[in-house]
Amino acid sequence: MKRKIMDQKKGSEIMRAIEELSVMVEVRSATLVPVAEHGDVDDHARDRDAAFINHEAAHIPTRPFLSLCGLLLQVLDKIGPTMAVLRQDIHQNIRRLEVKHESDPSTYSNMVEILKMEATEGIARNVTSSSRAVVWLTR
Repeated sequence: MKRKIMDQKKGSEIMRAIEELSVMVEVRSATLVPVAEHGDVDDHARDRDAAFINHEAAHIPTRPFLSLCGLLLQVLDKIGPTMAVLRQDIHQNIRRLEVKHESDPSTYSNMVEILKMEATEGIARNVTSSSRAVVWLTR
């Protein structure tokens, strides 16, 4: 009986963490490329064009993004030691982005600006780049 109560409590903690993650997700509207600009297009092309986003309008605040990633670490902690390697990798990527943000908070308050800056400097593909950290965190 005691084990069943412990399992229910652990399950509810994971559910609460997942619910908290879901609440924190903020979807910002982005400008889509109008299909009308392309003239007569088939359904496949229309679906493809709907995926184009105006990156100038994109804005992902760094602090809330990192907070959300931190909540994911809490979920992995609740799952247990089987996720230790994944947890360490995620924590390392979060830390990499925190260091970048702390180096100049006003410039790097937006994740898109971090990505643009690294792409411009040509360091986005480096193993230790913030861009790589973002790729792994979004997976």
